[in-house]
Amino acid sequence: MYEMSIQELNGKAPKKRKKSLDTVEQEAANGGAEDVKDKPVGVELLHWRDMPKHLQFNPYVLTGYRPLQDWGGCLRSLFYFHNETINILTHGVSLVFMVTVLPGLLPWGRGGGWGWFLSLCHLLGAMAPWCGSFLYHLFMNHTRGASLYHKLLQLDMLGIWVSQSIEQAILNFVHKAAYCKKSLFLILYHVKPNDISVTAIIRTIHINIHIT
Repeated sequence: MYEMSIQELNGKAPKKRKKSLDTVEQEAANGGAEDVKDKPVGVELLHWRDMPKHLQFNPYVLTGYRPLQDWGGCLRSLFYFHNETINILTHGVSLVFMVTVLPGLLPWGRGGGWGWFLSLCHLLGAMAPWCGSFLYHLFMNHTRGASLYHKLLQLDMLGIWVSQSIEQAILNFVHKAAYCKKSLFLILYHVKPNDISVTAIIRTIHINIHIT
C-alpha cells in the first residue's frame, strides 16, 4: 500500500483509463433508472368494482378504496387520503383523547372502592367502541381477506356492546341508589347511559347515603 502510494506520487504508476463519453452517458442513464426505481411509488386507489366482495358493502362510495395490504401497508395508510381516512382519524383522535385526558377527569380516589371501580368501568366503556372501530376501519383491507374482515367487524360490534352493557349496568345501579329521591330518579330514568358521568353517579350514591 505504501509503495503503491510512492509510485503514484512519483508519477510512475500506470495511468487509469479515462471513461469514454458513451460509458459516462450509459452509467448516468443506469443511475437515473436506479434512482427512479428506488423512489417510493404511491398507492393506487381502486374503484368499487375492483374490490373483493366483502369490501363491496357500500355501492354509493365508488372510488378511493385501498388495495389489499399487509399490516405495514395498512398502518402506512394513516398518512395518505382514501375513503376510510375520516373514519380512521375521527375514531383514532377520540381514542387518544380518552387515553390521555379522561383518566385525569375521573374521581378515582373519591367514594372509596366504588369510586375506583366506577371510574374504571366508565373508562373501559368509553374507550371500547372507539378502539374497536379504529382497528376495524384501519385493517379492513388486509390481505387475509374476508376471514380477518369479519373478525374485525365482530370486534367493532363487541366494543359497542361493552360500552352499552357497562353504562346500562351502572345506570341501573344509579336508579336503585336514587329511587328514594323521586325527582332525581325521574331525571336519571330518562337519561341515556352515555350521557351520565361517573362524578354524577358517585354524588348520587352519596345523596342516597346521607338520606338513609
